[in-house]
Amino acid sequence: MATEWENMRYWSFKGRYSPRPEQVHIIDEIVDAMDMGFKNIILEAGTGIGKSAIAVTIANMALDSYICTMTNQLQSQYLDDFANKLTEIKGRSNYACNYKGYCDDCQMEEDNEYKCEDCPYTWALRRALNSKNIITNYDYLFYAGAYAGLFKPRQLLILDETHNFEKKIMNLVSSELNRKTIIRKYGFDIFESVKKGATLKSINNYSYWVNILEKLITSIKSKFPRNQKESKRNARAIIRYELLINQLTNDKWVIDLPTKKEIIADKDYTAGLKVEFKPIMIKEYTDTLLNFGETRLFLTGTLGNKEKFCNWIGIDPKETYYIYQKSPFPVEHRPILKEYVKSMSGFNPNRSPKWKDNRVLDKISEIIRKHPYEKGVIHTSSTQQAWWIKKALNSKNIWVAQGASREETINRFEKSRKPVVLVGAGIKDGVDFKGDKCRYQILFKMPFPSLASAQINIRKHYDKVWYAYQTIMPLMQAYGRGIRDMDDHCIMYVLDSDFDRLVRDYRYLFNEYFLEAIKGAAKPRPVPRPVKANGGK
Repeated sequence: MATEWENMRYWSFKGRYSPRPEQVHIIDEIVDAMDMGFKNIILEAGTGIGKSAIAVTIANMALDSYICTMTNQLQSQYLDDFANKLTEIKGRSNYACNYKGYCDDCQMEEDNEYKCEDCPYTWALRRALNSKNIITNYDYLFYAGAYAGLFKPRQLLILDETHNFEKKIMNLVSSELNRKTIIRKYGFDIFESVKKGATLKSINNYSYWVNILEKLITSIKSKFPRNQKESKRNARAIIRYELLINQLTNDKWVIDLPTKKEIIADKDYTAGLKVEFKPIMIKEYTDTLLNFGETRLFLTGTLGNKEKFCNWIGIDPKETYYIYQKSPFPVEHRPILKEYVKSMSGFNPNRSPKWKDNRVLDKISEIIRKHPYEKGVIHTSSTQQAWWIKKALNSKNIWVAQGASREETINRFEKSRKPVVLVGAGIKDGVDFKGDKCRYQILFKMPFPSLASAQINIRKHYDKVWYAYQTIMPLMQAYGRGIRDMDDHCIMYVLDSDFDRLVRDYRYLFNEYFLEAIKGAAKPRPVPRPVKANGGK
């Protein structure tokens, strides 16, 4: 068993910053768990603990390692701090070709010539394969490692942001057929029978879609490829469709379809309609990634419940060591205030959603008036809700973050010195609103997953705790966006009274850091004066 500070010769910030006592303790505990033979180690540590520094320190101790992040952006954050200790590899499309375009669209290969000898992607891949610690993302390791066979297992696999692990695996193993793409490439409509009057139920079965997939395979095989690149692309498509046929014979998969009304209305095929094939549960598929590490270290700021998490992703709780370290930020700096208007879920007798209520708008306006010189964030559970708030309040200081413009809008919000309000459904995770970037947050509606999805509907039927967990994780993630260090402060206001039911029925899925911050109704708050221009916001 390692003694205190003994492992610090591997410290990731060596020569720059000294580790804090809690970091030393966590590192020692992880090493002890590995020495005891645990194959899975979960670290749930809040903002301010320094999980990435801990992760790289543990990677330095291993013979070799992978560190997996959810996005390329998170990879870059690791590299900003640890570029000399990590080697990055991403998908081909992230590397500019020295001749034309990007490396996933090589012109030399298209012209049946040899591959570029100075291909940036190939060189990056070689460097990664010969390095000790590889930093990559889940998608790349899943496809390039498991299916292309480019990578072998290593001693350590570090999985960051694992509160999203199940959702990520679901996205990776699921498949879809896009209506417009199939028409353009293969000349037939996958929803043709519905257009001619068939019911949606008649195509919501495996045999119908197996026939469609076999038709696609036959069509691909009948066409002679124009070049080597197209030949490879066709081969990959055939493998994908054959795999999907095998999966659809498994009754643990579901089919997600658009409505018949949407299919009929999409006369010019511009609605982006598609059919999706998803497993009900993902635990049968997680080994595709997990097998890349003899030992797996899971990192998250919000886990919820160890036993449930392990069961849902298919690992043995008895072989899993769990460490919890609460964020050090003072609870008085981060209150959660109940400003309930009503239950926001469900529909009114006239079939309008309950959240469409002028009293909700009045409450939002009231809260914004309490913070006349500060920036805030409103967390909705859909983009439709975000735009309803924007249009109903009719304010130029309310900005909606969505779609392709999401990152640009968030960047503008962070840099703005005006008391603007950012509203959206996709700002609960992966953003950092430190300091004056955000001084208050409004939780508009509980982020219950949509039951319009067949997969979510069936899964909820069998496991109501899982459904609650999928609501609570983004809720706790949203809470953590506004306070990022010891001197920071940010208030969260909750408008949806369904919050009480969640906390009452599933208290064991919330962590201590979140629960201790919940207060009663908000008390009147003095309005702060604007800061002078010499450094004010």
